[in-house]
Formats: sequence, structure tokens, C-alpha cells
Amino acid sequence: MRKTVYTGNMKNSSELKKADILKPGARNTSVIERSMKSTFHFSLLIFQCFILFFMLSACSTTYYAYSRGIFHGKESLKKGDYAEAKRDFEGAYLSEKTPDALMYLAIVDYKTNNLDSAERLIREAEIMGSGNYHYLRVLGYKALILLKKSSDQGLEALDHYIAFYALHDPLMSINDVRQMAQSGNIDMARLESLIEEQVSWFENDVELYLSTGVGYYDGRDTYGGPFRFWGGGIYR
Repeated sequence: MRKTVYTGNMKNSSELKKADILKPGARNTSVIERSMKSTFHFSLLIFQCFILFFMLSACSTTYYAYSRGIFHGKESLKKGDYAEAKRDFEGAYLSEKTPDALMYLAIVDYKTNNLDSAERLIREAEIMGSGNYHYLRVLGYKALILLKKSSDQGLEALDHYIAFYALHDPLMSINDVRQMAQSGNIDMARLESLIEEQVSWFENDVELYLSTGVGYYDGRDTYGGPFRFWGGGIYR
């Protein structure tokens, strides 16, 4: 009978089991875990990038819809197409809930003599947009709306508009507005024309400075150079 001879370097039974587990073709558990973690982290990174891209795309889309609504609404407002202007401004507000959209909706309601809605909207725009450079337009149309509803509240709002406008180097036509306020003899058509002219000049000058760095507010001792808006006013 032939005997089986074991050499001195033969592994014992526990070593055999370990060797069997680690033999070629069997995966190391720690390697599998590391691979799974790496895959998970990569998938998470891809997911986060997708969410970020989606959010940026959504923001870009809503801002485009808002800008388009405001632009077309203002064009319709100039033409006197108030129904179309209201649809445009409502669409803009659904995209971006800004005081500007509320202000323009209030102006449409003022033009169509829907004064209760106009007052509600202009007051909300005033609360939301005290740091917005359209704040002067809000104050002007608030005065016009309230003058149509109540002479006392309207005159008080008009005084507020005049005081705010006097913070800037105003058009001399502000004296005509002040004279109306002091006398209480309001010519609504003329007052609306004056306020629209004053507000438009102000907004155009600010937009010019913001886009080019030059213009009426460039280099002025009080208002020139970098400025910010606070309560609708311009300060260094």
C-alpha cells in the first residue's frame, strides 16, 4: 500500500479553508464593497449634476417668460390694449412674483377704472418693492389711484411722491405737481402726464447708468458713482 506523504510546508486545515476562499477566481469582499461605494458616489454625482442643470434651466426659462411678459405688456399698455397688457403682466407674475409685475397690473386696473383692485395691487407692490428703482412709479400711480378714490388720501400720497422726487435733481415740472397738491385743484389728465414724464426720465437715467456707468448719475457729488437703492432712493 502506498502512503501519502505530507511535506512540512503543507497548510493545516484552517489555512486550507482560507486559501480556498482566496483562491484565484473568488472576489475579495472588501474589493466588492469599495467598488459598490464608488459606483454609488458616481451615480449620486450624476444625479446632483442633473438636478442642478434642471434647476438652472428652469430658472432661465421662467426668467425668459417673465421678461417677455413684461416687455409685451408694456408695449400693449402704450397702445392702449389693456386686455392684452393684463394677460401679459399676469403671465409675467406667474413666472416671477415681482413688485414690478404687480405695479403694472395696478396701472392697467387704474386705466380701466378698476380702482379697488388697482389700490390693492399698488399697495402690495409698494410693500414688496421699496428697494426697487421702479418705486418712484409705484408712488406716482398710488397717488393717482387714491386721488380717483379719495381726495384726502390721494393728496397725502401725492405729497409723499413729491417729497421723494425732491430727493433727486428733479425736472422743473415737479413745481406744477406741487402747486396742484398745495391748491387741491387737481387736473387728473395733466397730473398723470406730468408723473409719467418725470418717472420715465428718472427710470431712463438710472437704466443708462446701470448699463453703461455714465449719464446723469455719473460723478455727481450726491448720487454719482456706485449706488444702491433704499426705500426707492439712490444713495452712494
